[in-house]
Amino acid sequence: MSLPPSVLQAWRHTSTNTDSTVVLPDGCRDLILHAAPGQRPQWLLTALADTAYDVAGTVGEHFWGFRLQPGAQLDEAGLLRAVQARPLHEAQDALPLLDACVRLDPRVVDALHSLSVSATVAVAARQLGVSERTLQRLVQGATGRQPAYWKCLARIRRATVGLPLAPSLAACAADHGFSDQAHMTREFQRWLGRTPSAVLASSGVLAVAAASGYP
Repeated sequence: MSLPPSVLQAWRHTSTNTDSTVVLPDGCRDLILHAAPGQRPQWLLTALADTAYDVAGTVGEHFWGFRLQPGAQLDEAGLLRAVQARPLHEAQDALPLLDACVRLDPRVVDALHSLSVSATVAVAARQLGVSERTLQRLVQGATGRQPAYWKCLARIRRATVGLPLAPSLAACAADHGFSDQAHMTREFQRWLGRTPSAVLASSGVLAVAAASGYP
């Protein structure tokens, strides 16, 4: 299945029990087809997550999803109308509609990349050759989030993935630009709702953290 440039990943999930599934902030929105047992399938668009949350499971429900690229801009109402109005035999039949309703602004893509690799928002703005105010207007207008959101999200995602490989929590904090271990712990609790130690103890959370997303 060939994906349009605006789609980062196609995924699917089937619930085999009633356990909750954790969703972590990943900087992406998803177009999802949800089919619950005995109900008509429904399309939905997720919002950008600011913190972790749980989704309750129902045995036998199916999800087909398309993860959009970070910073993707879309005609939300138009996309939902289009996928709900057309008889789609497979979830992938929605791909042409995604291609038509979702766009990537190269300026936003460059801005998010710069924020993901820069120590501060000011450094990112200088790398892009714009003022901090211009960067803020661009990113806020396109994503609904401040540049600091993206910079901090990139850091917490990298730290989470790097956590199992770090010799200590203090080393992980230093490697990823936190002022100290306590600072990293506060950020883990803010974004993931868990301490670093709790994340390390959960293979499920670590697996979700390693999934595709920003940066």
